Amino acid sequence: MNSTHDRQICVQGDTGLVLTTDPKPRLRWTAELHERFVDAVTQLGGPDKATPKTIMKVMGVKGLTLYHLKSHLQKFRLGKQPHKDLNDQAVRDASALEFQRDGAATSRIMGHHFNENIHHTEGLRTQMEVRRRLNEQLEVQKHLQMRIDAQGKYMETILDKACRTLAGENVNSQDTRNWSCSRTSSLGR
Repeated sequence: MNSTHDRQICVQGDTGLVLTTDPKPRLRWTAELHERFVDAVTQLGGPDKATPKTIMKVMGVKGLTLYHLKSHLQKFRLGKQPHKDLNDQAVRDASALEFQRDGAATSRIMGHHFNENIHHTEGLRTQMEVRRRLNEQLEVQKHLQMRIDAQGKYMETILDKACRTLAGENVNSQDTRNWSCSRTSSLGR
């Protein structure tokens, strides 16, 4: 069989470069080698600016080829580094252990935060309801003010007609003119 477990591994000197002894030798990216790669990429301004040739120069590892770096840089840019997955798993494991260790304290804190969030949510809902009711009241007030204004205009037209009718019937009457003048002055004209 030609599985990954049956392959022989060849370590090249003190460079930390690990190659398989397959007919097509493949590079095994160790955590140390990947760390050097990440440092080089960071020095060069990030994965989008770094090129395989410049990474190879900065890393200075004998036996490392452009082919190895092109492939690894492409995977790095796509976020498919196996070391990243291992590191993420280690972080998750550490978090789980910490949670188990401090389970009671964590539960209390989470419960406290949950209760605070519920109170905040209830407060926001109440505030939104008060705001909605105030808007409804403002709309009612606007509608009532419009009706009051319309009623006032209607009353003015009726009074004007009445004045004109009375003035027309009693053209010579002095009382009508006085009444007419006192009415207009009381309306603010």
